[in-house]
Amino acid sequence: MKKMSLVARTLFSSCFLAALVLHLPSSSVMAGEDDFFLKEILKQQQPNMNRQLPDWLKTKPMHLSPPLEKLFNEGNRIANPGSDNDIDMGKRSLAQAVQGRWIFVSFGMPMHEMKAAAEEAAATKSILVFRGVEKDQNTGSITKKLLPIVQKLKPVPGAVIDPTLFTRFNVTAVPTIVETDAEGKTRSARGLPGFDWLSKQEPGDHGQKGPIYGILEPDMIEEIQRRAANVDWEKQKTEAIANFWKKQDEFNLRPAEKTRERAIDMTIVSTQDIFHPDGRLIIKKGDRINPQAMMPMRHAYIIFDATSKKQVEIAKKAGDEILKKGKPVIYLFSKIDKERGWSHYNETGDFVNGPLYKLNKSIMDRFKLEVLPTVIEGQGDHVVAKELSSGEVH
Repeated sequence: MKKMSLVARTLFSSCFLAALVLHLPSSSVMAGEDDFFLKEILKQQQPNMNRQLPDWLKTKPMHLSPPLEKLFNEGNRIANPGSDNDIDMGKRSLAQAVQGRWIFVSFGMPMHEMKAAAEEAAATKSILVFRGVEKDQNTGSITKKLLPIVQKLKPVPGAVIDPTLFTRFNVTAVPTIVETDAEGKTRSARGLPGFDWLSKQEPGDHGQKGPIYGILEPDMIEEIQRRAANVDWEKQKTEAIANFWKKQDEFNLRPAEKTRERAIDMTIVSTQDIFHPDGRLIIKKGDRINPQAMMPMRHAYIIFDATSKKQVEIAKKAGDEILKKGKPVIYLFSKIDKERGWSHYNETGDFVNGPLYKLNKSIMDRFKLEVLPTVIEGQGDHVVAKELSSGEVH
């Protein structure tokens, strides 16, 4: 049998390395799920209802480019300390919104009025507040519209979607500015006279002090409730489960022509100094750590193509032999019959009679998988990948 060595490039970060070393004193030999990839496998293989929701019911913003996301995050940290949100549903409860400055706005306002409100918010570190999103839109639409208005402002003003604030301050037209002091006294005015003027006034409602407009966006909470009431959630659930396998990635690896073993170097090289929380240096930049030597791989992984009857049989036979040695086995398939979906998955799982999961890219890359079936096993301070030719296990 031919043996070869392969130094696999690590995909682990320094943060992982630090966590690993800090974890060792209490769990180096008791590791229940000590294999590095097992939790990720378990997390990935489950139907995700969130992927099936229509866009209008997704309350989080559309994905922002890093520069834009940074702009909004910085703006919100300035205007709303302690918050990591950009445009969000406004997680503050009514009781928490005691002191602050808000400018209530809507895209029902002319653009020059929206720009003036944004400039006032930037200058006074107040927050732009929207009641919701326009009909048939999601929160990302506000981000897109607001970007050209705020991106050149210093600082970028914070912005939230918070219908509860509209209710709290009885805002029925925009722009409306509201200021609440530390004693809970509130000053408000419709229009945009500015906080320099408002702060000098007595507490209370100072009426209309400029042009006002209707609120274009419906109340976000009421709109979600209304739309959600019309969703057939049982149908959504059924479709999510039925279509789960059709949307999964598959890996086309060729069948092994011969049996061979190759050693895999699990060494991690630290790219920076890593310190213990108490300040002690625990890993120097350039240090080489072998996780397999400290936390040996407890499971054996058998990777195969579930659409190949021969490979399923080989995987089953290999797994049975490993189980006789007292080592737990995890079965991973590269492909499954997508048309048969869960039926094929259940049949395969019943046949191998063990935990069955979908192969993911991190495992494929980490162990440089090229052919199937392959058995990955820890042996001492290293890991061995055994590629099995058709009909062979030994």
